[in-house]
Amino acid sequence: MAERRTKLRGLNTELSPNRLPSGTADVALNVTLRNGDLQKRAGFAVLEDDVKQDGGSGILNMYVARFADGDVYVICKIGATLYQRRVHNAGGAASTDFSAISGGQTHSSTSRGWWYFWDDAVFFSDSVGGTKWNPGRNSGVAYKAGLPRPTTGPTPAQAKGGEKDGFYRTYVAYRLDRTHEEGVVSGPNATAVQCELNDPDDFSGLTITNWSTIKAAQSAWEWDNAVFYTTKGDTDYTDKGAGFEIVSHIAYEDAVVLKTQTANAGLNKADSVLRMRKRFDNAGGEPPGASAGCYDGETAVYGGTVEPGVAASGSTNDGGDTNNDLTFTAVTAGIGGNSISVTYATGETAGLETVAVTGTAIVVGIQGGGSTAAQVETALEASAAAAALISVANKAGNSGAGVVADAITVTLSGGTDVGGTASAAVIRYSIPNKPTMVPQRVMYRVSGDATEIDPDPWTGEIVSGIDGKVHSFAAGAGVIAAFAPTACYLLDKGNDGRLWPRLLNDAVGAVAQAATVGTPRGIHALGYSSWLRIGGNGWEDLAASRIQATLEAIPVAQQADAVAGYYAYEDEVWMAVTKTGGTVAQQIIIYNQTENEFWIFQPANLSTAGITAMYELAMPNATPTMLVATDDGQILQYPSGTADGSTDFAAQWRGYFNQERAQHDWQLQRLAVHCGSNCATNLTVGLRSMKTGSQTVDQGEHVLNENNDVEYFSFDHGIANFFQIEFKSDNTVAAQWTVHDLHLSLDKQ
Repeated sequence: MAERRTKLRGLNTELSPNRLPSGTADVALNVTLRNGDLQKRAGFAVLEDDVKQDGGSGILNMYVARFADGDVYVICKIGATLYQRRVHNAGGAASTDFSAISGGQTHSSTSRGWWYFWDDAVFFSDSVGGTKWNPGRNSGVAYKAGLPRPTTGPTPAQAKGGEKDGFYRTYVAYRLDRTHEEGVVSGPNATAVQCELNDPDDFSGLTITNWSTIKAAQSAWEWDNAVFYTTKGDTDYTDKGAGFEIVSHIAYEDAVVLKTQTANAGLNKADSVLRMRKRFDNAGGEPPGASAGCYDGETAVYGGTVEPGVAASGSTNDGGDTNNDLTFTAVTAGIGGNSISVTYATGETAGLETVAVTGTAIVVGIQGGGSTAAQVETALEASAAAAALISVANKAGNSGAGVVADAITVTLSGGTDVGGTASAAVIRYSIPNKPTMVPQRVMYRVSGDATEIDPDPWTGEIVSGIDGKVHSFAAGAGVIAAFAPTACYLLDKGNDGRLWPRLLNDAVGAVAQAATVGTPRGIHALGYSSWLRIGGNGWEDLAASRIQATLEAIPVAQQADAVAGYYAYEDEVWMAVTKTGGTVAQQIIIYNQTENEFWIFQPANLSTAGITAMYELAMPNATPTMLVATDDGQILQYPSGTADGSTDFAAQWRGYFNQERAQHDWQLQRLAVHCGSNCATNLTVGLRSMKTGSQTVDQGEHVLNENNDVEYFSFDHGIANFFQIEFKSDNTVAAQWTVHDLHLSLDKQ
């Protein structure tokens, strides 16, 4: 008689039962397989029944932040707002409710966004921009991430008591000493200011007359110093005096002024003592808006679809003739369009209207009482200068046939800058160890002259050649990966910190932004019928010949609903997907990296809700748990208790044994089940003796009667080549049972 002690293994839905490794299951539902034990899973308790407390607004994304003071927060994005709850208070009681985080960026109401942690602060970025939050700073009010380019540049004037001699332009940038972040420098003063060292009046210094305005302009960002840069006195000088200067934009650090300083900033250094190595380099700036991204602890990557901003517009409003009003819209979205104006001026002949453009001011010459709106539109469209600034259309309800008013000026308004990445095909990235500082080219305009300045040491962008829309990024195992729906790339890092894309797979990618996650052992990505694990040595498809059939059963229309998470405590990758016949993600496929096995959870207390985010909650003096957020505002917590809320659930494992000896006929004499806890009266064992994988055979069943002991069974099922064994409990069983292993006593026939 042959004695077979068998290990119970995880899921394989791809191969025929007679081809599976012995002990492998084709059903592993609501069970776990760890350290050789088969166990009914624990329960999903309700940590929060409604984050926003408004009847069920859906959670778009979720994060757990552990701050340096020991406090732990759960943070959720609902609509355009971030909500926080302190779940562990190192110095007192935890919070019981979520509350909105004020300040920071005005986020998109639809973008899922992404998170990272740096400088003891949570950073959230989406298609609009970034928010930075630490509950102990700024009275709990969030800042916008990074540091912006000042909207108000310096206005210098001559001052006494310096050592400057020549014509000077000045620039300013914001700096945060704690992190050494610095923003992009402002534009300079339009006209150089002359200082004369030997002037009897001693006008050899500069004072920044608008210092109070510069300080007040950017209160939404965290900064504590302003860095002023000046050109050298002869840099922009042509020997012809004031009014003949060139604009070089070569400037050096002159003074660092505390934000708390009330007196006007003064710049007095001689050119010879300016720090020549501190020429402004624009290596920082406000992070771009990006719907997807990642941070590997050194470099932050920003990519994905970006909201393009809102174009400024304006309309005439005569109020008399209903057919003479026009609407003007800025060609380029952004706040720059708010400076465009359109003015009608009489003195021309109808049909021969003229257009003059000075900067952003457009003047249309018309015939008073004679020019129609259609004629004005024709003239504007014929002007290349005007057409570069605005488009023109009849205002709603107007035909254009009416005569326009004699004198009218319309200034466009409503333009907003939203996001900073120009294209979904552009991937931007930070300098090393400063995830908010993303070097970008910046345009400087002075007196009609435009100069684009490249940052030093490099521009942090990749104009990607990745096929398809790049919609997901992840970092893990020392690599960064970018994903399109049907392709994936590694972003290799050079010694200088620059990133270079390298094709990894031109046929397999990720089905959704949320369907990727990084772990210390590799990056995981769910594709159509694939489950990639990516590391420094390349990639492997964990689904191949294992669970491809399970993945192919995900409804095509719901593939983009897939959500990944990493449960580090158990070294498990969780992937929430939509099951066959479903419309939202309610099934969690779990891959345990330690065991190299798959199994499936189906929480019974989701009702109609779908899973939208999953994140591990680790707190001091507590076993880490997994949080599951839903589209109805709930957060579930696993493991917690034995039921899903107040609902018990069924569990089933069905595996196959002895396939490696299937060339012979066998008679099963005895089955020994090594029972753990809670098996008695709760767990049923079933057996089928099989000759082929497709064979239909009656199942013999027994209810277990032992706990923490070996229970023996005899089944009279005749001759077989291999055996199907099933453990199951129905949804009336509350207990969490455990089976340690099996012994099969077989007679070879």
